[in-house]
Amino acid sequence: MAGLASALPLLLTLLISAASATAPTISATHSGAALIRAACTHAGPHLLHLCISSLSAEPPSAAADLRMLAIIAVRVASNNTSQTAAYLDELQDADGEVEPTLYQCVGDCAELYIDAAEQLDTATAAIDDGEDEDTLTWLEAAVADVASCEMGCGAAATAEIRERNDGAKKLLKIALSLAKLLRARKGR
Repeated sequence: MAGLASALPLLLTLLISAASATAPTISATHSGAALIRAACTHAGPHLLHLCISSLSAEPPSAAADLRMLAIIAVRVASNNTSQTAAYLDELQDADGEVEPTLYQCVGDCAELYIDAAEQLDTATAAIDDGEDEDTLTWLEAAVADVASCEMGCGAAATAEIRERNDGAKKLLKIALSLAKLLRARKGR
């Protein structure tokens, strides 16, 4: 019991230190890979690798500032949602080859993904215009569309649709985290 009592202050100190630790701050001196890594840290540890790889794969990211990285992240998410909408349209065009419950799921999701892609185009313009609050609104609307597809399909969704929804949600969360970082930096 005495051993536990003496370890308690150390344990509390460690917990307080861990709780106060934050993602690295981004300074004007960050650029290229260092900026991408620092920005992606804000997306969370479970999205760090995807964030770094998806942003780094885009050539303009090497010389981008934080605002441009946010635009790139939104464009990556927009490309993903547009490709998913096209996939869903093709699946829906396979008329008669798809069971009715899946057909309804695919139709609803195709519309939701088209809406999400349009919202992401608007979010890109908002970032470019420095309208960070509007950016967040449009990104959150796109996230809600993908979530609606997922919830609306439920068990009717194929493994491919579930995988595409999961990928879209991850890319949208990355874009959202960078947009939130822009808003936070503006408040300084």
